[in-house]
Amino acid sequence: SYRDKEKETNTNLTVRDALDEYIEVKTNVLSPASLKAYRTIRNSRLLLIKDIPITQLKTIDIQRAVNQDAIKLSRKSIKEGLALLKSACSMQDVEINIKKITLPPAQKKKQYIPTVDQILPLIIGTEIELPCLLAMWLSLRISEVRGLQFKDISEDGSTIYIRRTKIRLNNSDVVRENTKTVDSTRTNRLPPYLFKLIQQVPHNSPDDFIVPVYYEKIRRQFKQITSANGYDITFHTLRHEFATT
Repeated sequence: SYRDKEKETNTNLTVRDALDEYIEVKTNVLSPASLKAYRTIRNSRLLLIKDIPITQLKTIDIQRAVNQDAIKLSRKSIKEGLALLKSACSMQDVEINIKKITLPPAQKKKQYIPTVDQILPLIIGTEIELPCLLAMWLSLRISEVRGLQFKDISEDGSTIYIRRTKIRLNNSDVVRENTKTVDSTRTNRLPPYLFKLIQQVPHNSPDDFIVPVYYEKIRRQFKQITSANGYDITFHTLRHEFATT
């Protein structure tokens, strides 16, 4: 029967096979970014057990793999690998108890985040002022910043609708007509200063993007500006600036 063949297949299915199949059956329901993250985890975590059949996988095998990864990977990275492993095995009706696995201790990172008053003078008047302020004032992710189109602005210019993302994957842009989560689709007030900046961006159609700049260019220029002034932060830190303010 089909069930017997499926059971026989599962008996020989390795961890690598289970991970591949788990990712493959979700290619149309997960975001490109999530799929890329899963593939990265598959290729870099728990490599010691990748060739073991999932029906023969023991807790001690997983612990050995975790122990090996702990040499170079953080607790968070290892947990991501275990979570994907558990999901992939569960989809094959093989349950593993990752609660029995001992993880390396968490390392608390202390990062100095400059104040808004320190950041603003660095970006005002630069090429990346608009994307930076959209992130800082409206709490937008870089994918949301790059996904904004002129038609997302209300007629009176007082609000902007965040409903789309643009992600850079494999050297090309992928546009998705949705945000990372349901709650992330939202309408924010648009400060007059930002509205004026947006109006200065040349465009021919309501479908044109407000920030038609590659992710890598924004990231690189932001890093150059902040590093030159002694700050070790990323573009995403601007969302933390919003939360702090």
